[in-house]
Amino acid sequence: MIKKIFLLLILLIFGLSVFFACNKTLKKDDSKKLVFWSIQLKPIYEKELNKIIAEFEILHPDCRVIWIDIPIQEAQKRTLASILSSNPPDLINLNPDFSLALAQKNALEFFDIEKLDQFHPELLNKLTYDGKIYALPFYETSPVTIYNKELFSKVSNQQFPKTYDELFLLAPKLKEIGTEAVFASSLNENDTLAKILNKYNVYSLNSKEDKTRAAKVYSMFYQMYKNNYLPNDVLTINHREVVEKYMSNQVLSVVIGSNFINMIKQNAPDIYQKSQIAPQLSGDNLNYDISLMNLVIPKKAQNKELAYKFALMLTGEKEQLRLAKLTNVLPSNKYTLQNEYFKNCSDDILDKSRCISVKQLDNLSYRDFGCENKKTINELLNKTLEEILLDEHATQSTIEHKIETISSRLNILQKN
Repeated sequence: MIKKIFLLLILLIFGLSVFFACNKTLKKDDSKKLVFWSIQLKPIYEKELNKIIAEFEILHPDCRVIWIDIPIQEAQKRTLASILSSNPPDLINLNPDFSLALAQKNALEFFDIEKLDQFHPELLNKLTYDGKIYALPFYETSPVTIYNKELFSKVSNQQFPKTYDELFLLAPKLKEIGTEAVFASSLNENDTLAKILNKYNVYSLNSKEDKTRAAKVYSMFYQMYKNNYLPNDVLTINHREVVEKYMSNQVLSVVIGSNFINMIKQNAPDIYQKSQIAPQLSGDNLNYDISLMNLVIPKKAQNKELAYKFALMLTGEKEQLRLAKLTNVLPSNKYTLQNEYFKNCSDDILDKSRCISVKQLDNLSYRDFGCENKKTINELLNKTLEEILLDEHATQSTIEHKIETISSRLNILQKN
């Protein structure tokens, strides 16, 4: 009898354990899966992001976060395919231009600006379309100018030029000290040229004043190219190749983000020791530009509310400070930007660049060529620069005619 009771107890315990195990599995399977796509964060930020995910799952026990890190070259193609499907990720890390294109197609959720107090207002301005916020700022870089102080000191004991015009005026003397080029930039890459034009108060080509200012910028770069102040391959190099030219002492100065300064420190320590930094080269309005990454929630996302809460956690004050310290990017959280880490910087140029970059956020270019047809506009501007620079006999009249041609094409775009 005792043996039978003992056997029944064992069977009961076994049955209960199986029941709870199955119940636990069912609960896990029934939990909401919040899918988050990021762009190349894993190499540096994996450990910290996994901590944030764990904290989020404790706060939301019915939710499991699925994090997928995507190579930058695949981001747009995979995102577009997912947006067109019926089950896109709940939260996606993208750049503003592509995010804007999706917002214009009504593929994204918009955000209530009154609930976004934690973000730097200048960054929210960059993510506004038709009076609404279409993305949350995640992180950004505000490039600075890095230059070879040993070479520059042979020509001037003054501060490095603040504008492209000032650098152009000093270029003949700088060229004489032996570098292959005075300045390098990926002029034909994406919106680099558009951002430079914005610094000269060129946001359209509708008026005579707009065209005159644009012609001045194109003419300045033509003269710099013609006189070999720019590298011969300035129309084809990308941002990374610009940095490589600086590391190999082929150019005297470049405008880059802090993440690339760290690359110089690690890969060309001798050049790093000879370097100094200055604020980002600007134009007539002394405004600066940034490279911004943001977070979007697709209209068809299954877990929008959880995605929003997770986005706010990713951009929280403490989380943003950890991100900045690990990656050398700037936080989008305005309270994080008030941390002493961004106010007290040493004389080491990598450290110093952080403080300069943060100050530049308060004086960003607040206008651009508008929300519509950005890609086409950039292609028009870049193609015109290519035609001018490759024309050995270009004159001021030639340049002005090219500007008129762009203006006509932009007017057609706006009408369509």
